Parts: sequence; structure tokens; C-alpha cells
Amino acid sequence: MSVSPKDKAPQTEGTLPVIVQSDPGSATEPIPTHPSTDTLPTIYMPHMGGNIDLTNVVINLLSNPLFTNAISTVLSPMLSQSLTSDVKNVVNDAVQNAFKSLTDQIENETCRIDSNEMKIAELTDENNELRNRVDRAESRVEEVNARIEELEQYGRRNSLRFHNVQVADPNDTDSVVVQICKDKLNVDITPDDICRSHVVGRPNRAGKSQIICRLRNWKVKNRIYSQKKKLKNDQSRIFVTEDLTRYRQAVVSEVVKAKRAEKVTSFWTNDGRIFIKTSEGGQKFLIESIDDLNYYAPPSNEFAMEVGQSHSSDARQ
Repeated sequence: MSVSPKDKAPQTEGTLPVIVQSDPGSATEPIPTHPSTDTLPTIYMPHMGGNIDLTNVVINLLSNPLFTNAISTVLSPMLSQSLTSDVKNVVNDAVQNAFKSLTDQIENETCRIDSNEMKIAELTDENNELRNRVDRAESRVEEVNARIEELEQYGRRNSLRFHNVQVADPNDTDSVVVQICKDKLNVDITPDDICRSHVVGRPNRAGKSQIICRLRNWKVKNRIYSQKKKLKNDQSRIFVTEDLTRYRQAVVSEVVKAKRAEKVTSFWTNDGRIFIKTSEGGQKFLIESIDDLNYYAPPSNEFAMEVGQSHSSDARQ
């Protein structure tokens, strides 16, 4: 749009430019708050000799580095402060949310831990009670086993074992026992004094056997057993022992090992009870278990290992 010279208003130097509407017929219409580039007014600059298109002026201004640098210098602190505040708010919100979530998780885990600790405490109490009950039961079992073993030994109190005996007829062991008592022990008995006798196990390499003999009463048994020392130097190497339970035989076996290791000087049994001496003419000690033997005759390391292995084997049996 152009302006004719007659429409020009007289201006002097330094006067403001005149904004001319693009459409004179709509001069009464208000200028839009946000005009488009098609409706931007044209500026009449008398001192520049004509009209200036405002669109080009704005574009050129925004393209000018000096202008943009000046604007940046002014706006940067404002934007930086605004952005910093916004970032702080965002970060604070994020941290608070994360902290709250973490706090909730910690509280939940703490509750679970407390609950588990209570359950563990209850289970520990139950376990301790069960252990006590098991210990009491084991003690009772040991007591019962000891009584059973004692009764078993009592049932053998009238029996003797004759070792290294030459047996011509396994079906006639009574006469062999009677002959040994008469010839070697100077004890007169008759077959009527014997309730029952028989060979135990197989003969050894020398062809000799072991005879177990149940006598009529304890008195007859004691008369024979009290004379067993007379067999000490017998050339036939016959010897007499009491009929012991399996457990007491195992204890005697360990006593024999202790004697070979010179921890025990002598030992014997009387009515199923085992006695030892650890020195000549010393005090006798009643041995009821391997622990008793180790207490009165402490073994050396090598002997202790041997005893322990043997004791474990007996326990498994």
C-alpha cells in the first residue's frame, strides 16, 4: 500500500513515524491484539523518505546478533533463576516422593522383620522345649538300657565260659566241664550240677573250642570260678571267665588293650562287675564303661584313637 503526497502530514525532524492502516476503509475497526503478518501496519518514516514494512523490520531485528545478544543478556538471568527454581521444585518433589516410598518400604520391611523375629523366638522356644524333651527321653532310654543290660547280666550270673577246650564230641560237653573242674581246679561237681552246656562258635586254629556252661546255682558257679587262678600256668592254656553281656565284653576288650599298653596292671570280673588296678598293690576300681576306664587309666594319644575307634564300632553293633 502506498500513500500519496497529499495524504502526507507535515512533520518536522524528530517527530514520531505515522502508522498507516493497510485498509483506510476500516480505520474505525480496532487493531487486532495479535495481528498476523498479513495485517501488520506499514510505518511511514518521513525522514527515511517513505514507508517501511513492519514485518521486514521485525525479521531483520530478530536476525540481528546484537539484538539477540542484548535480549539474551537481559533474559538469561531471569530465565536461569526461573528454571533453577523450577528444577529445584521438581527435584525436591522427586526426592520427597522417593524418600516417602523408601520410608514406606523400610517400615514394611521393619514390620516383616519384627514379625519374623517373633516367629523365630517362638520357634526357638519350641525347639528348646523339644530338645529338653529329647534329652529327657534319651536319659530315660539310657536308664532303661542300663536296667535291661543289668537284668541280662543277672540272667548270666550262674554261667561260666571255658576257653581253649579240646572237645571230642560237641554233644557231650557236660562231661568235659566236669573233667576240667576235677582235674585242673580240684572242684568236684557232677553232671547234675550243670543245667546246660554247649560249644560256642567255631574251633580256633588249634582245633580248640569255647564251652558255655549254665550251672545249677550261684554257689556251684562260685566254687568253680574262685579256683580259676589254678589255670594260670596250665600247659593246655585253658582259662575260665564269667559269661558277660555283649556290652561288658566290649569293655573288657578295651581293658585288655589298656593292660597291653601298661596302663592297667591287672583286672578281673566278679558277678559281672569289672575291676582294674593301675599299680601293683594299688587300689581297685570298678569299671562300668569306657569312660570309667579312660578316667582311671588315661590312655596315650595312639591308644586313645584305638579305643575310640573300637568303641564306635561297638556302638554301631
